[in-house]
Formats: sequence, structure tokens, C-alpha cells
Amino acid sequence: MLSATTPFSWNKEDWAPLTEMADGFDEYLPDLSRALDGREIVLDARYVDSGNSFTLSQKFSSSAVEWAVIENGTETAHGSDSYELFEMQPGLFYLHYLRAGEDHPVALSAAIDTVSGQVTGAVGELGLDPNPAAARQSWFQGQIAGSGAVPEAAHIATDELIGRRVRYAYSSEDVYDHVYLNENIFTWLCVGGTEVGVGDTEHCTYYKLRENTYLFSWLEKNLGVEGMVLIDLAAHRTVGIQFALDQYCGELVNLTMGSYAQEFERTPAIDTARPGPSTK
Repeated sequence: MLSATTPFSWNKEDWAPLTEMADGFDEYLPDLSRALDGREIVLDARYVDSGNSFTLSQKFSSSAVEWAVIENGTETAHGSDSYELFEMQPGLFYLHYLRAGEDHPVALSAAIDTVSGQVTGAVGELGLDPNPAAARQSWFQGQIAGSGAVPEAAHIATDELIGRRVRYAYSSEDVYDHVYLNENIFTWLCVGGTEVGVGDTEHCTYYKLRENTYLFSWLEKNLGVEGMVLIDLAAHRTVGIQFALDQYCGELVNLTMGSYAQEFERTPAIDTARPGPSTK
């Protein structure tokens, strides 16, 4: 249990190594899915920030995903990599894999909805100047070719988590609280485990996937971590990743994690906190 006297430091050198923190975070990981084995999913996609279009093909087998990126009719990247896939609801998948052939750490993480035909995800990168330890994200959205899905029905940025506080148990020891403050920032706090007493407020991104189901991501300014989780608050379960370089040894941390979620009573809306007009 977190004590009021737990010492805190903003100095990242006082925090537990990321490689040590990652131990045990797979204890509550959902089962891997083989539901897409033998299937090729082709996305007609675009980057969220630039709006630039591309095609992403991903062919799944039991051991690897063969992928290729095509921009303006030219293949700009391809590879065959091991992957992790989780089916969190019927037809709703969380996908993660490292692009092992790159000259710096690159990972793709995405929510794939084969029912709606919509996909939202990001390519995370480490080792880039001017701050090699900081993760960078390139968000993309796309529609599965042949599904009938249209860009106008893409997953939407959402404010439905704002004002909510959720406790996530990643293992029998590691427990974290999230408080979602507004559309750009949230606060996390470790209340049990290796990082107990450590917390911060970070930039974040939210997308609504289905009812009470979200894709949530953050970038940690202190240690440069990319985090992304699919949150199912109906089933009280999550799956996701942390992608970073250890702050001491520089070793790659590519952690897949799952949790059980418990929501606290919701924070009152802003207007309910304001006093009403005087009756005098």
C-alpha cells in the first residue's frame, strides 16, 4: 500500500530500471489469438498528422506477419516479423510487433476491428535525434480493403475517459492508478510494485473503438516510454505495450502487458462544482 511518507524524486536516475519494472507485467496477459492465421489484411490508410495516404498489407501465419508499406505506388518498407495478437472482443484485436529489420527500434501497435473494418494504431520509434531516448509516434487510421468500411466512420478521438479514475492490476504485485484529466494529459501513479510511489503527468491520446472500449496511448517525458493499451471497461480488462530504452543500460524494453481494471467513482462534471446563482 502506498504510504504518505513514500519518498519521491523527479530524477529518473532514482527510478527503478525499466528492465526491472517490466518483470512480471505479463502475469495477467490475455491469451494470444491465432484467429488471423492464414489471413491477409490490407489497409487503405492515412497518417493522422500529415494526412498522407499509404497501403499497409499484413499477412498472418502462426509464426510471423509478412508486412509491406506502399506509398504512391512504391513499396517503401517490408519485413517478416514475429507478432503478438489478442482478441479482446469478438472481431476486435490488439496487434503488436517489432520491425526487426530497421536500423533503430521500431514497433507497430494497432487495434483491428474486423467487424467494422476500421483500424487505428501507431508506429513507435526510438533512437531518433535530438533525443534518442524519447519515443516518437506516427498515428494512422485505415479501413480493411473489401470490408465496405469508409474513412468517415473511422474510430473517433473521444473525451469519454476524461474525469474518470481507473486502477489497473498488471500482476499480483504491480498496480497503477490512472486519472484522465483532459483531452491531452493524464496522471499515472504506481500504488503497488517495483515503482511504488512513482508517478507523473503525461501527454496522451484517446480513441473510442466500441462502447466502453478505448485505445489509449501516452508518451512519458521523463523516461521516454511509449505506452499504448486497449481498455475494455465492460469486461474490466486491458492489453497493451510499453516500448522504451532502459534509462541505465540502454537495453530495449518491448513489454506486452495485460491488466484487470477497477473504476473508481467518477469525478463530478465541472459545472456541478460551480456554485449556483444566489437565491437572495
